[in-house]
Amino acid sequence: MLESYLLGIATPEEQEEMRVLLKEHPELQTEMAAVERSIHRLMFEEAVMPPVEVRERTLRRYNWADTGGPQDPGKKANYTFINIAPNQNDYITVHRVWKWIFFAAFLLFKFFLALAIYFYFKYRQVEDRQLEREKIRLEQLQQQQTAKPAAVTS
Repeated sequence: MLESYLLGIATPEEQEEMRVLLKEHPELQTEMAAVERSIHRLMFEEAVMPPVEVRERTLRRYNWADTGGPQDPGKKANYTFINIAPNQNDYITVHRVWKWIFFAAFLLFKFFLALAIYFYFKYRQVEDRQLEREKIRLEQLQQQQTAKPAAVTS
């Protein structure tokens, strides 16, 4: 809380609480001074300074006069040209009719997919019915075979 108070990122409630605590506890003043010295040391004494040419380039005034192009052949322009309208030869153009053809093909694909799913489930249903009929037929055969030996023994 002490660091956030010193850096100025504490909420207003925390700032008011810290002011009250600083008035009540004088030893907190010495701790605050120690934290302030360590923050100062971290921020300024151990900081890595940027190269001098970065500072010079940053503080140098822009020469807006050379935006029309370099007058001196050895001097480069002070801007970068960005092509907003790209070359039209880089793109493939397609006739509008193809949009409707692709749309129709997409709808046909969906239709045939729905038909395939429908007929798949119908096929499974017919197959299940055949298996049930086969199971019933086998049960009837077993009943007939068990009834014949009983009739032969009597």
